[in-house]
Amino acid sequence: MIDHPRIPLAGVIGHPIAHSRSPALHGYWLKRYGLKGHYIPIDIAPNDLPDLIRTLPRLGFVGLNVTIPHKEAILQIADIVTDRAALIGAANTLIFRKDGKIHADNTDGSGFIANLRQNAPHWAPASGPAVVLGAG
Repeated sequence: MIDHPRIPLAGVIGHPIAHSRSPALHGYWLKRYGLKGHYIPIDIAPNDLPDLIRTLPRLGFVGLNVTIPHKEAILQIADIVTDRAALIGAANTLIFRKDGKIHADNTDGSGFIANLRQNAPHWAPASGPAVVLGAG
């Protein structure tokens, strides 16, 4: 009998989740680069969050993006919380490690700064406030 490796699963969790564009975005990149994997939207009610998060790695999930309303609550479930997620008080990324630990991080700040440096290279914090407009 040949042991076939599972195709990695990732996804985005929230409640509701139907509005999320993450599955289309990540699905595009998986296909574009010929990567094996699936990216799945998962609607998780807040009361179900702890149990479902602990179940997903057993189903083949290797990581998740986290959106509203779970970004703050996920910090209480994670085994490891990065300094930046703790400082922000929320996580938007979970990694299910091979040792069984759940690692929570927040990439919002670094993504914002990278975009700001690319699109407004002369802006500095002393320049004044920045306004972020978006839909998710």
